[in-house]
Amino acid sequence: IEFFTRYAKTVFTAYADRVSYWMTFNEINHCKPESDLGMWLAGAIKIDENEDEQRRKQRCAQAVHNMLVASASSVIEARKIRKTFKIGCMIGYIPYYSDSCNPQDVFATLKREEEDIYFADVMVFGMYPNYRKQYFKANAIELADSERDYEMLKNGTVDYIGFSYYMSSVYSNDDTKMSTSTGGIVKSAPNKYLAVSDWGWIIDPLGLRISLNKLYDRYRLPLMVVENGFGAYDVKNSDHTIDDDYRIEYLREHILAIRDAVSIDGVNCIGYTPWSAIDIISASTGEMEKRYGFIYVDLDNHGNGTLERYPKKSFHWYKTVIDSNGTQM
Repeated sequence: IEFFTRYAKTVFTAYADRVSYWMTFNEINHCKPESDLGMWLAGAIKIDENEDEQRRKQRCAQAVHNMLVASASSVIEARKIRKTFKIGCMIGYIPYYSDSCNPQDVFATLKREEEDIYFADVMVFGMYPNYRKQYFKANAIELADSERDYEMLKNGTVDYIGFSYYMSSVYSNDDTKMSTSTGGIVKSAPNKYLAVSDWGWIIDPLGLRISLNKLYDRYRLPLMVVENGFGAYDVKNSDHTIDDDYRIEYLREHILAIRDAVSIDGVNCIGYTPWSAIDIISASTGEMEKRYGFIYVDLDNHGNGTLERYPKKSFHWYKTVIDSNGTQM
């Protein structure tokens, strides 16, 4: 906690005259004991495959607690450096739809949502929600904490909610209906109403509007969509152009969903940044060929290529969107 706070203070000070909006931890709610990736993100590296489940949950809960306190501590220090700083949290947000109107499915969906949202609850409200305290009790989790930790959580709450949005999911109480998405991110039951990407991610622009409404209603804080994009196989033509109309369609529909959330629903959304400007290795699958960027990078999954960069059709489209402040899409 002390190391992170010192790091944050160093960066806050160095960029105090240039940066106004900050976020402490990226997609902090992906730190879960159920996945090796989550444990790695939480800094609670898995020891061995035979580790006791309770110990695994204990270590992850402690690591997450330390991150939450470190975030709050950094917020407190940031305001000493510049009172006008705006400090936000950042969560990976996936709206969950119940697979049916069966109350068992509805309740299972509610409990699944709690697994993701409690991180923001702590960072906004400055305390653990009761449902999370019950989780600790049911799993015999005892945090190594202090009164000072909770004082910092109370005083170091965030100013806005940053979140990533790529897809929605369908949740069922019947685990046999759930299948892991190809990208290995979430389990979902099929959604017959929506298409999916090449990696099995549900494409749901209205889900972004739903997410904005749910988050704004819950927290009443400004929202910023800081990741939104479409992973796809892109083909470079002989003249080095890339016709990624599918990416343009995806982004256009999601931006329009934000517009409707703001203009019709009254949501306070203060910013939008797509993922990503340039092709990079996908964090979820470790592939270069799962491309998100507006700029094509000549590199394959095995590291072969020239690393030359070429603007895609979406690059020129999004430039027009920016130049016209969204009036030309």
